[in-house]
Amino acid sequence: MEVTLCDAGHWAQFGYRSPPRTQTKRQTLNANYVFEQSRSDWLLHVDADEFLWLPQPLGDELAQVTDAADWLHIPNIERCWLDTYGDDMFEGVFRGPMTGRHDLAHSVYGQRSKALSAGLGGYSAGKAMARRGKGFLAIHKLRDTEGGVPRPSKTAESARILHFDGITPRHWALKNLRYAAQGAAMNELLNRERMATIGAILRAPDPERAAVRVHEALYRLDHQQARALADAGLLYEPDIDIAGAVAKIAPHLDMDFSAAGFDRLHARELSLRSQAIVRQKRRAKRRVGT
Repeated sequence: MEVTLCDAGHWAQFGYRSPPRTQTKRQTLNANYVFEQSRSDWLLHVDADEFLWLPQPLGDELAQVTDAADWLHIPNIERCWLDTYGDDMFEGVFRGPMTGRHDLAHSVYGQRSKALSAGLGGYSAGKAMARRGKGFLAIHKLRDTEGGVPRPSKTAESARILHFDGITPRHWALKNLRYAAQGAAMNELLNRERMATIGAILRAPDPERAAVRVHEALYRLDHQQARALADAGLLYEPDIDIAGAVAKIAPHLDMDFSAAGFDRLHARELSLRSQAIVRQKRRAKRRVGT
C-alpha cells in the first residue's frame, strides 16, 4: 500500500497554490496522476465509503473488455435499511439505480422519488475501471481527454460498487451539512435532487434533526418497497463481512464497528455545524428586519 500526503507540495506539482475547491477536481487530479504513474495494469477509483463487491472473479469481468469497449463500467448500488436501524455500521440491504425508469421509481417511492436521482439518494453513474495510461479517468467514465467524449465501455455482469452514502443516519446528516458549508462550490458537486434536499434541511429550524428525518424518509425501506425492488431485480443482499476481513488482515487492531461508536466520533462536529447554520439564519433575519 502507498499513501500520498496531499499537502501544499503535492498540489503545487499540478500548478495549484492551494487545494482545488471541489472534491471532484481533487479526485480527478489524483486519479490521473496515479493513472499515469502506477505500475498496475488497471485502476479503479473508489471513495472511503465504497467497497468493490465481486460475486465472480474480477479477471472474468476484465476478460470481457475489448479494444472496441476498452474500460469496465461497474454499476453502483446504494445501502439502505429495511424497517429498522441496528447498531452494525455496515448492516442493511442495497438498492440498484432506476436509470430511465421514472414510473418504477414513483411506484416504489411515491412522491419521495422526486428527491431521489434514478431511485438513489446519492449518485447513480457507477465507476470506471480502466487500463493504465489509456485516456482520461473521469472517475465515473473514461474519456479521450479531460472534458472529451466518453469512450465505449463494457458493463460488469456482477461486480458492483457498494456505496454507503452515510455510514449512519447522523453521518449522512453531517455529510450534507459539510456540502452546504461549501457554498457555490456545492453546485458543481451535486445533482439537483441532492441540492433540493439540502435546501430543505437548511430551511428547517433544527437542521440536524431535519437531516436525520430526511434520511429516514429516503433510505429506510418498508417490506412493500423491498418486494417491489426485488421483483424489479434491484434489491441486493451481498454476503459481506467487513469486520471479519479487517480482523483477518489486521488482527492486532481493536476496531469498533458499531453505529453508536461511529456517531460519537462525529457528534461534536454535527452539532457545531447545525448550530452555526441556525446562528447564520438568525443574523440574516435580523439584517432583513433592520
